[in-house]
Amino acid sequence: MRRFDRVLVISPHADDEVLGCGGLMAAQADAGAEVHVLYLAVDGMRHYGLDGATTYGQRLDEIETVRELLGFTYEIAYGDRGLTERLDTLPRRELVDLFEQALNERRPDLLLLPSFADYDQDHCAVFHAAFAAARPIAPQFGKWLVPNVLMYEMSKIQWASEPIPRSTAYCDIGAHLRRKLGALRGYKSQHRPSPHIRSEESVTALATLRGAEIGVAHAEAFGVLREVL
Repeated sequence: MRRFDRVLVISPHADDEVLGCGGLMAAQADAGAEVHVLYLAVDGMRHYGLDGATTYGQRLDEIETVRELLGFTYEIAYGDRGLTERLDTLPRRELVDLFEQALNERRPDLLLLPSFADYDQDHCAVFHAAFAAARPIAPQFGKWLVPNVLMYEMSKIQWASEPIPRSTAYCDIGAHLRRKLGALRGYKSQHRPSPHIRSEESVTALATLRGAEIGVAHAEAFGVLREVL
């Protein structure tokens, strides 16, 4: 596995990073990389499949549990602001500025974004703003140019109204799947039994399929937006 120095994961909500690239995050952290997650909207709210609402404090506790399991640092852009499933109501310019600041300050050599092929309006808003923020402007002009930009996937994007982008980069997560599933369980408010898309069975099934595509037991797959060799 190629080791990066600084990895930045942009996660619309607290669980997307685990579903999309939890195995890669664990592998990079174990290899000595600085892994940082920028969460967008974290709120207490009601969820399908739970009897009562979760609180903001409970969500923060979940993030701390997952952070300890996977070994990353994090920040929250919009905490307890009631913006979950409403990020598309923010001006795109505001999000672009937020992401540009994060890129210039953290100077990642790997940037991980949610896929644009998603029915979730928050994921679409985050992708398009982050993609704009990562546009290629050379460092001598005062902006950090991230050399490697990938999109992570999760099983829910199979419900799509347009063709799903083909994944062309893979990470063998056979040694890290157990931690990825443990992190999923750490998000108690998001974890669900099968056949839910956030069940361990669903996550494992996608990892098994992606693993078969590269001849290993389990893998995560990514769309390549930029790769500097």
